[in-house]
Amino acid sequence: MPRHRYTRNRRTHRQVRADERSGQVAAFLGRSVKSARLARAMTQTAAASVAGLSQSCWSDLERGRGANVSLRVWVRAGDAVGSDLRAYLERASAADQPRDAVHLRHQELIARTATTGGWQVRPEASLGDAGVADLLLTRPLELALLEAWNWFADVGEALRSWDRKLERLGARTNSAVSGCWVVRSTRRNRALVGDHRTLFTARFAGGAAEWMAALTDAGAPMPQQPGLLWVSVKGDRLFPSRGLSARR
Repeated sequence: MPRHRYTRNRRTHRQVRADERSGQVAAFLGRSVKSARLARAMTQTAAASVAGLSQSCWSDLERGRGANVSLRVWVRAGDAVGSDLRAYLERASAADQPRDAVHLRHQELIARTATTGGWQVRPEASLGDAGVADLLLTRPLELALLEAWNWFADVGEALRSWDRKLERLGARTNSAVSGCWVVRSTRRNRALVGDHRTLFTARFAGGAAEWMAALTDAGAPMPQQPGLLWVSVKGDRLFPSRGLSARR
């Protein structure tokens, strides 16, 4: 493959604007990666380790100094904090777009669905040192933790974080506590769950159909065990994870 080189000619005004834009995109990506890292309560050192980067390189990315780094480095950084770089790039051209439009769309769908089931919804609820809950749902004597996942960077860490949040909720209420993961139904995510079906079935033993009923019907009780639901790639539909978790 031929190597592309810059010419030594003086830059045109258009090229100058393009170079300035590359700096703006790098700054946007840096802020987005930092926000995603903080949302997952990860240190720079931990995120850099997952990505296979040095801490100083990670710091440069977050400070907007990544205009000249390779696309591979940016993809690694996004994956390390559980985000898809493509979504960041799509939003970089519109400054008024939210940090994670896909994730927000999923949260909106879950909240809208849960209100039909008589739940009160608290988005982005702080759980102290246990992190932040995507959505806390409350009904009389019931408390549900709903987490929306677009992309898994580290399933083990995601499960450990989930356990910490459930433990924290259980310690601060007398209500029944359970929860549900809502996972974007991409080919990659479905393959990952399928490849680790035994693990996911053990951790999400609550019936998916029962969780759908609990979210949409005020008379349907919340399953005692956590469950897993899919959300369509377009973010417009929730549906059960068939064949993963059965009623027990």
